[in-house]
Amino acid sequence: MNCSNDKITLSNGVQMPCMAIGTNWMNYKELRRILVAGFTSGFRAIDTARDYGNEPVVGKALRDALKDVGLQREDIFVTTKIGNDQQVFGNIREQMDISLGNLQTDYVDLWLMHWPYPGYYKLTWEKMVGVYELGKARAIGVANYDVRHFEALLAGKSGNILPTPMVNQMEYHPLRIAEKLTAYLRERNIKIQAYAPLCRLVPQLKDSRILKALAEKYNKSLGQIILRWHVQQGDVMPVFKSYKPERFKENIDIFDFGLTTDEMAEISSLNQDYKYHIESVNCPGY
Repeated sequence: MNCSNDKITLSNGVQMPCMAIGTNWMNYKELRRILVAGFTSGFRAIDTARDYGNEPVVGKALRDALKDVGLQREDIFVTTKIGNDQQVFGNIREQMDISLGNLQTDYVDLWLMHWPYPGYYKLTWEKMVGVYELGKARAIGVANYDVRHFEALLAGKSGNILPTPMVNQMEYHPLRIAEKLTAYLRERNIKIQAYAPLCRLVPQLKDSRILKALAEKYNKSLGQIILRWHVQQGDVMPVFKSYKPERFKENIDIFDFGLTTDEMAEISSLNQDYKYHIESVNCPGY
């Protein structure tokens, strides 16, 4: 199965593949190996960020991995993000050019604001919209936003209504379904990129009787059941990271079965409002 066959259509019509490979904190050698394994398995999207500190590594590894597997740049959906330091600098257009240089590309498919950095995120969004209108990003969005951030963002400082972000990248998994936030996003056609989609299979998931029963029923791993739960929602793109090439073949093998409506609800019932990542460390006042 090629993941590019299952896509999420963003509010501006751009199509986003259903799953993405995370690239944070990897060096060139391991990242090239991982990208080759992922692309060979059928993945067609990658996720990176300026704050990961390896945009140039991602650019070089992507260029070489594409050659290794016979794909072109336009075959891959590339997401990157603008970090807090860049928001403080304020030269958002220049920061995009830096990212494009790092990634060895003329455009990114999705450009996100990494955090709703207090005191800066509304102006940053205004500037990001301007860069988007120049065609340097096919789509723009945000990450780690809650409802209050969206409400503040969408009323511009001049009273003008700014364009709505097309994506919110957030921690999302069966232990954190964020009902209020996801309802808000869906009402406004804002798609979800889910980081930590497997939540490292913490004990609450690894030992779940619900997940174990479904894994046995469908002859799938726990991870495959959880990823199927994500993509079957139709507006959620899980972004996961692995150092094991064989994991990509397993994680994309989720299109030969479907969960019932009741089973989807059972998985969602595991919700505990549990967060693996603590945002306040990266975003004071979050």
